[in-house]
Amino acid sequence: MKKNNEIYIMIITLIVVLILIISSLYLYFGYFTGEEKVETEPVVTIGNEIDPLTNQAIFFHIHRIRKKGIIDKLYNAGSPLDYSPRKTSGGADVIHKLEGIRPGFGWDEKPIFNYICILDGYIHTGDVDFKCWDTGYINHCFFRNVEENLSTADVEFKIIQVNYNKLKDTRSTKEVENFKFIYDFRDGTWSGEDSFNDTDGYGHINTSNYEIWFKIGQTDFDDDGIPWRVEKLVLGTNPMIDDSKLDPDEDGIPTDWEWRWGYDPFTKDNHSVLDPDNDGLENIEEWLMSKWQANPFQPEMYIEVDWMEKSPFKLFEIEMKPGIIFKSLKRPRIVISRLDGWEHILYEESQQMIIERFNEHGITVHFDDGCMGGGGDILPFAKANYETADRIYLEHALRNQDNGLVSEFYYNNFADERKGIFRYCVIAHGGGWCHPQDIGHGYDYLVVPTGKEFNKISMGCAWAQRTRRIALACGVFHELGHSCGLHGFDGIDNCTAKAGNPPDYPWWDYLSVMNYDYYMQRYFDYSHGKNGGKYDQDDWEIIDISHFQGPSEYMEGVGAGVVFE
Repeated sequence: MKKNNEIYIMIITLIVVLILIISSLYLYFGYFTGEEKVETEPVVTIGNEIDPLTNQAIFFHIHRIRKKGIIDKLYNAGSPLDYSPRKTSGGADVIHKLEGIRPGFGWDEKPIFNYICILDGYIHTGDVDFKCWDTGYINHCFFRNVEENLSTADVEFKIIQVNYNKLKDTRSTKEVENFKFIYDFRDGTWSGEDSFNDTDGYGHINTSNYEIWFKIGQTDFDDDGIPWRVEKLVLGTNPMIDDSKLDPDEDGIPTDWEWRWGYDPFTKDNHSVLDPDNDGLENIEEWLMSKWQANPFQPEMYIEVDWMEKSPFKLFEIEMKPGIIFKSLKRPRIVISRLDGWEHILYEESQQMIIERFNEHGITVHFDDGCMGGGGDILPFAKANYETADRIYLEHALRNQDNGLVSEFYYNNFADERKGIFRYCVIAHGGGWCHPQDIGHGYDYLVVPTGKEFNKISMGCAWAQRTRRIALACGVFHELGHSCGLHGFDGIDNCTAKAGNPPDYPWWDYLSVMNYDYYMQRYFDYSHGKNGGKYDQDDWEIIDISHFQGPSEYMEGVGAGVVFE
């Protein structure tokens, strides 16, 4: 019996030794020699097969929805006074200032809307109502499982206007927009009321009432967005390897982006130079900004915004001023402090006004006030002085633009990797210019004033919350005009003329926010060149949104007479 047990133990020992030897050989030849076991794709005869690697489903991504109409809402809140910026009567200025302090009503009521999406017959309704002008980058996503090997699916998207009756505590809805598409599982594209190379951009619908960014997709084993059939039959890539991490032609942009936008991922392109929409964002930058809906075939502007902390409130202070008789002897005098207690924020309504005006001309504006992880910094407060002599206007403007503090904002709060993609805008107590900060660099730095004294002197007593937002939008819009190449024309930054008509006032026909006389009357548009003659130009015709990347040359901005201390 004892002998039999010894035999059994020897047999078990030999088996264990054999297992260890086999395992060691496997590790040596499989792991240490770098030969990994790769999951192999099942052998499939490609006919009507859509994707043998995963269950078939369709996805709808809502990136962002924006409601239009805010410009009319702000200007016409309640019953506006009978005022036109081109009136010449002496009473026009008084009416303009009265309009500046008129609160208005209803302008701060935000629209309420929701959406319905129908995927292959399945109805999905938004979980919550949006009460805003712009949802921002919400990136809602939902899906529907479909029949295997289904070639196409119908997609329908609706915008629903929502109304609440507070007295009756009821909610009513009304369909205001309806879009239909056909999604093709074979090549991952869609057609219908949005399609590739259409006028407003792929995955972007631009109507008179709403603007929607979206994407339609399908289940995909390697999650690179390229359908299995495309990888097998068109690109020849491996449908089990994520092509968003591969760049076979080594041109700096991966396969999935090049395929989506019609480039050959196996032909090397100079994407650091290519800019098909002439917006100053080369393809390599468009790819970097793809998370924020950058489209290489639709012009866009990205603006990073920071603002100063709230101004302290102080009516008077003591300063050393020249004496009345002996100018060389300074003595303490009580002066108005200009510390008004105002906040310095680029309001949502001001942003939406700018977005909407550019949108009317096919240009998309994106503001990063913190939503993209770069803007929204609170900068230290800096006081501004307001002088009255024309001679001091110019001297202060020159010092203002090269002031060490505002340069510090640019270099310390505006990341180097964003330069050349974003413009940088600072909302400040005073200032008002668009001026390069780097030698040879373009007009990518905007400082826009929003102090109480500035709104009084330059914006016609824009003190009401409503008109403050309008005035701020006009200020940013003016400086963006400089950043987009509007300078050199005599009517731009013109502030020499008074009320009158040609030839007494030759620039009266230049109806543009770039003309100080109209800017100060809160006129919010560039000229359309419809007044004719040499005293007008079509700003929209010559605007160049890539100008901010070009070499710099000196010009003046809105802030004459305003200087940081």
